[in-house]
Amino acid sequence: MPSTANLSPTILHESDEFIILNKPAGWLSIPGRTPEEQVITQWLENHLKQPAWVVHRLDRFTSGIILFAKTKEAHKNANHWFLKREVKKIYHFFASPPPSRPAIQIKTPIQGKPSQSLFEVLEKGPHAFYGKATPLTGRFHQIREHASEGGFPLLGDKPYHGAMTWLIDGVKTEVPRIFLHAESLTLPFGVFQAPLPKDMLKWKQEILK
Repeated sequence: MPSTANLSPTILHESDEFIILNKPAGWLSIPGRTPEEQVITQWLENHLKQPAWVVHRLDRFTSGIILFAKTKEAHKNANHWFLKREVKKIYHFFASPPPSRPAIQIKTPIQGKPSQSLFEVLEKGPHAFYGKATPLTGRFHQIREHASEGGFPLLGDKPYHGAMTWLIDGVKTEVPRIFLHAESLTLPFGVFQAPLPKDMLKWKQEILK
């Protein structure tokens, strides 16, 4: 299966106020504990030759669309959009086993706070499925926790009981990452999409057999 280690972010949209990227899996949104890690904010500052402000984050091994502000005023405005739920996020994922229903709504509180996620089966195999998730609230690890709560943890998501290996052509193969991808972001100034990365496209063929 293809590695994501050497992939770089790509710019999906850039204006005077904002920049929207497609983040490869394996990159941190903000600096971590060790200096050698690949960090989106550092990559952005090298590209822009100025500071960039993160508006929302993606987990390290989640790929896909992420928004940054280029000014403090833009950052303030974007935070207001998220606070007022004026932003819509859609994620695509692989999970197992397939649910009994094509669409599921989960409202289990996370960290004692009201939380709500919508899940939809896009393509179904005998043991796994390719799905769409729409978080209606913005809790930490919300999709991952709600998918596990619903009985269909994401592939590669060990903390939430996801399968860590998969049988491919009779060979037990390690799932290389949490298969979660931020597919689209609807903002007050437009809708932006990040195509499914090559590693997920390859695995999609295998898990839906």
